[in-house]
Amino acid sequence: MARFFLEKREENGRVEISGPDAHHINSVLRLKEGDTIECVAETGLVHLVEITGLEAEVVFGRIRKTFATDQEPPLYLTLFQGLAKGDRMDFAVQKAVELGAAEIMPFTSRHTVVRLKEKQAQNRVHRWQRIALAAAKQCGRTRVPQVGKISSFADLLAEVQKRSREKEVVLLPYEGERQLGLKEITNAKPRRAGVIIGPEGGFHEDEVRQLKEGGAVVISLGPRILRTETAGVVALSLLGYKWGDLG
Repeated sequence: MARFFLEKREENGRVEISGPDAHHINSVLRLKEGDTIECVAETGLVHLVEITGLEAEVVFGRIRKTFATDQEPPLYLTLFQGLAKGDRMDFAVQKAVELGAAEIMPFTSRHTVVRLKEKQAQNRVHRWQRIALAAAKQCGRTRVPQVGKISSFADLLAEVQKRSREKEVVLLPYEGERQLGLKEITNAKPRRAGVIIGPEGGFHEDEVRQLKEGGAVVISLGPRILRTETAGVVALSLLGYKWGDLG
């Protein structure tokens, strides 16, 4: 069943859907009056909605049933993703949403291959947010993960330091680490965790040192070197299995 996120509050058991979602219902799905869709409210509650009217730019519906789900993981996961070229970043965002990330924060560092001008960066972030929305609909999320603006390494470091002071677990997979793996991390089950994935060119040793001094825990994801878009999938999957709702 098609799922949509409501931008307007429901009133008296009725909802309105406009914008791209209305176009999708009308022109792509070609739904009719009497058909049923799922609509997620800001509260995370899911409404079963019967379509009662369709216009070119708005769809009207009546709530038939409301229920809560447990499709959001108990662990608030943040993916700090080093900027990657082309569809690799699209893939990283999409899979992060499917694996339960609550937010994706892209960043640049010394070895970042992609360099974007301000307008280009804004357009990319808007694109990734649309990808996050589509992925959230597809995998049954009840909240849409937010994609932050592209940060500098200095901003990333400041964020890691802040989260470390707040006792959040922030992990940094690094190919130079051979001993410590996620299974050796014995923290009590945290409510929040973050993982930092380097760009295609990897991290400079000095950047790893700074992040480690800032509170990040450097770990190994195994003996093989992973692509940036693969590393995020592996790390989020392991975290979801260890502390979240996977497996």
